Amino acid sequence: MKLKITNIRDRNDLAKERVVMKVELGGNLGEYLLIQSSYSENSVTNGVYETYWFPDKDVSAGDFVVVYSKTGINSEKPFNGVKSHFFYLGKSHPIWDTKDRAAVLMHAPVWESFKPE
Repeated sequence: MKLKITNIRDRNDLAKERVVMKVELGGNLGEYLLIQSSYSENSVTNGVYETYWFPDKDVSAGDFVVVYSKTGINSEKPFNGVKSHFFYLGKSHPIWDTKDRAAVLMHAPVWESFKPE
């Protein structure tokens, strides 16, 4: 599985604001997290503002993955032999409204969690 961010479109417009990604090699989308981080001096920082862990879903090479900031229902739509997969963060305000924010895509096929008792 390989996924690549192509753009953040319509920043500061909640109705349209979205991160667009393209699937370069198919697989399970649930291995990825999209993180909104701060950006300073030409690099991302360790500041994390939003995190979206994709649900388990098989996607194919050439498909598009779109994450809207607004509320909506996850869906997919075929177009010219590929699919666009739509996901929603459920925010009531734009989150890509300043230039000091970066979209970071993390591939995490192996992870561990711990819940204290």
